[in-house]
Amino acid sequence: MDIDIRPTQEHDFPVIRHWIDTRLFRRFTKPIDDSQLENLLSRSKDGNLVDYGNCAVNSDSNAIVGFAHAVIDWKNELAHIQQIIVGNSEFKKCGVGTTLMQNIFNKCFNELKLNRTQLFVDEDNAPAVNFYRKLGFHTDGLMREATKFEDCFISWYCMSLLKKEWEIL
Repeated sequence: MDIDIRPTQEHDFPVIRHWIDTRLFRRFTKPIDDSQLENLLSRSKDGNLVDYGNCAVNSDSNAIVGFAHAVIDWKNELAHIQQIIVGNSEFKKCGVGTTLMQNIFNKCFNELKLNRTQLFVDEDNAPAVNFYRKLGFHTDGLMREATKFEDCFISWYCMSLLKKEWEIL
């Protein structure tokens, strides 16, 4: 499958809304409305990109198969990757997630000249942790019981990839 990357747009919201599991992406609350999803769009403030959202699109069908979103922290020269989702299980392990992440790396390291990308991932989400490690991410530490979901606390790994590490991959 050939994959194209394009900016996330408002007309993508119905598809994206269907993919978001609020147990995994706790920044969203049910019911997920457009005002929550608007934060996934790319936007600039004072001429600087502060949110970067993109969609992976099947080039044959033009259907969205995944999306990713990062928040840019100019002061610390880093991007915090907040979401990456491959929508349907049939597209998992087909390179969609890797293509989305490579697009973020290219944007952050080559275009924006940032030093670091980082993300938080649930401690018990082994497939995601392994995916990020294959991309070159390092585990910086475990944030124990960092967030509460319903009646239990969840721990996160903080993982990062530096520009100098990405350049030699």
